[in-house]
Amino acid sequence: MKRPASRSITRRTALTLTAGAGLLLAAPSILRADAPYKRALNLQSLNSGEKLNILYWADGNYLPDAIKRVDWFMRDLRENKTTPTDPRLLDLLHDIDANTRSKNPIYTMSGYRTERTNAWLDARGNGVDPGSFHMRGMAIDITQDFHDPEEVYRVAKKLGRGGAGFYPTKTPYAHVDVGPVDAWVYPTPGRPGRDEEYDAMMAAETQES
Repeated sequence: MKRPASRSITRRTALTLTAGAGLLLAAPSILRADAPYKRALNLQSLNSGEKLNILYWADGNYLPDAIKRVDWFMRDLRENKTTPTDPRLLDLLHDIDANTRSKNPIYTMSGYRTERTNAWLDARGNGVDPGSFHMRGMAIDITQDFHDPEEVYRVAKKLGRGGAGFYPTKTPYAHVDVGPVDAWVYPTPGRPGRDEEYDAMMAAETQES
């Protein structure tokens, strides 16, 4: 499967992804007048136990060494493999954290997935999207407030910057991604074919440039 480089995101693409969400949001590479000059994330993996409290953006720039550390933290734990994390996903996590009441770290459950890991999960019938944005470094499953696990989902849905799903399973969590806008609550699935929507949009943009 051929995939676009997740870090080559133009301002036009970022604005298109938010269409219909009721918000006009610039791409993270555009420094907004009201944006803080530093952005940090406090992450903790529920699977590996690893912790990462890191400044990843400062004075209008993503910090390459920090991004590499995030890539490793987000790795596929089954295969110990990494992929570049879409920086828009980091900014989404930053803004989710800023808009939730919890002071806990963002607890991560699944970041990057190889195609083999995604297929393995799909075969187990866990409601996994065969074209999941996890395989592109554009999605993550998280929780934060164990007393109100749905809060992350509500905030992500309100931000309208991609996909937001809530999974009220034995260990409730929210899925967030920076693909086309959508929202769902398991067992209802997300809109099928969002990966194809994204690819078509990127291909059209490439032809226009």
